[in-house]
Amino acid sequence: MPRDRGQHETAGARKGSGQTNEPAVVIGQLHAMVREAGMQLIDPTADNVDNCGGRLDEVANALRKLLAGLPNAGQEHNVALAEPLASLRAEIGRVAMLLDTAAAFHMGWMHRAACMVSGYTADGTPATPETARRVSLEI
Repeated sequence: MPRDRGQHETAGARKGSGQTNEPAVVIGQLHAMVREAGMQLIDPTADNVDNCGGRLDEVANALRKLLAGLPNAGQEHNVALAEPLASLRAEIGRVAMLLDTAAAFHMGWMHRAACMVSGYTADGTPATPETARRVSLEI
């Protein structure tokens, strides 16, 4: 249950910091969440791929909320957040690429398994899987 542990750690980090709304701290927490989601892809099982996608959705929602709440006034404040936001964006891109690759791998195997069940064509290539259901009874 890595996802549950990560949610409790992140929630604990927020409580430990006094529920701060400091953007730099929140960006750091989001960066840790993205890193944790990426670690799940070391073992890209179907569950880990699904959990990673859910975790990235949580990060995206939190990031939208953070960016909507940023003040437009303080230019020096925005400049100070540029580097952490760029780093977060790069990490999200890296994990998204891993997630897409893992998902494509599983989709490829699903297609391959379906082709193996469908048999082969006369020229030796896997046949296109049939969409209709079939029942074969042997009496």
